[in-house]
Parts: sequence; structure tokens; C-alpha cells
Amino acid sequence: MRRFRFLACFFFLWSSISALCQDINLGEPETLWVRKRQWDIYANIHTNGVGLGFRYDYIKNIRLQHGIDMEYTYYRHFKEQRLALAEGSTIVYGKKNYFGLLRAGYGCTRILNTKHYSGGVEVGYFFYGGVSLGFSVPVYINVYTYTAGGELISEVQRYDENKHSINMIKSSAPIYKGMKDMKVHPGIYAKTGLSFDFSSNDALVIKLDIGVAADAYMIPVEKMAFVNKQYLLLTGYLAIHLGKRLTNYE
Repeated sequence: MRRFRFLACFFFLWSSISALCQDINLGEPETLWVRKRQWDIYANIHTNGVGLGFRYDYIKNIRLQHGIDMEYTYYRHFKEQRLALAEGSTIVYGKKNYFGLLRAGYGCTRILNTKHYSGGVEVGYFFYGGVSLGFSVPVYINVYTYTAGGELISEVQRYDENKHSINMIKSSAPIYKGMKDMKVHPGIYAKTGLSFDFSSNDALVIKLDIGVAADAYMIPVEKMAFVNKQYLLLTGYLAIHLGKRLTNYE
């Protein structure tokens, strides 16, 4: 049943993107526009972390842009809190997995108002969606333990909320210790919002996006101990885009 719901969400997402990105003729006069393509890189800060991305769009006309969007985002649980340990180091107690995700999708931006030749702000709304791959890397820690001879030592162990109390932990271990146990979470994503282009030069892209993003996974994500696993991740975000618009001769 869960797989059926996931597939239904996927087909709904794809049909929504296809419908939104259709070029609908509204009866406006044709305008000569020599910029046919654009690319940009962007950085975002969202309610659960930060991310970096790349977008490449084809400019269909002055009202419609469509293309591909790729992004990497680090995701943290809102309950994460860093605590000080006796040795002077700190740790996010209860954290079970580091989690990051890769998104690759297709979508479009519809322009609501175009800028005057002297400048201004161009406003549009966007919708992008596609494949999301999440990566869970288990947290390893340095814990105090005793040898058979009664000597107190520390060793690296995978964090287990049923076995490791805060007093047993010396420090956190490097993230690469958990790479061998990394788990992949296949899923889909969608993001939408408003876009504001502030560039006074039509060859440059300087945009601010305000929106929301949702990622749905077939395998649930477990970030913290004693917290329910998550099939759906929902975030609000703010992104800054910098790039360039190109003609067919560039």
C-alpha cells in the first residue's frame, strides 16, 4: 500500500510539472528576445540546514523558462542540540545518523511581470520536481569501556541509544567511520515558491527565491533516537542565485 501511494505521488508530481511548463498562448504580442538560455549556481538556507545547487534553463519566451535543477542539501533534525562533554568536546546527544540528500529534477518558472528597460524587479513563480536520493551515515562515538584486566580505555562504537548514556561518551568519532554502513533512501521531491530577479543587466542572473520543498522517501529517515522515522521531509527556504543569460552564439 505504501509503495502504491509513493507511485501515485510520483505520477501526480510529473503531471503537475508537465501542465505548469506548457507554453500557453495568452494573446500577448510577440517580443524579440535574444537571450535563449541561462544558468546559475545558488546557495540556500532552509529550516533544517543549508544547500548548494545548479540550474540550467531554456528561455521559451519572456514569460516562460524551463530546464533542469540539481542540488545537494544537508538536513538536520530540529531537535538536535549540542551538549558539552567532560573532556571538553561537544556532541549532539541522541543523533543517530548524519543525513544529506541529492536532488535532480525538471521544472519551470513563469514570469508574472517583466522588468522595465531601466531596471526594476522581475517577479515569477516556479515549480521544480524530480528524483531525490537521501544518504544516512550512522553516528559513531568514542566511548569509555574497560578491558578484561579492568583498565579504562576508549574505543569507537556505533551510537546505540539503548546502550550509551551521556556519561559513557568521550567524544564524537569522525563521520567517515560510518561510511561503510551508509544507507540510501530513494524518493521524489518538489519545490515551489516565488522568484525575484534584481539584475539591471539582462545578461546577468541575480535572483532571490523564497519557497518550500518536500521530499518523500520509500525508506524512512531516522535522524534522532526516540523520535519517529520520517517518510516526508518538509522545509521552507531562501536561495540566492547568481549566473548568466546566453544567446545562441555563446
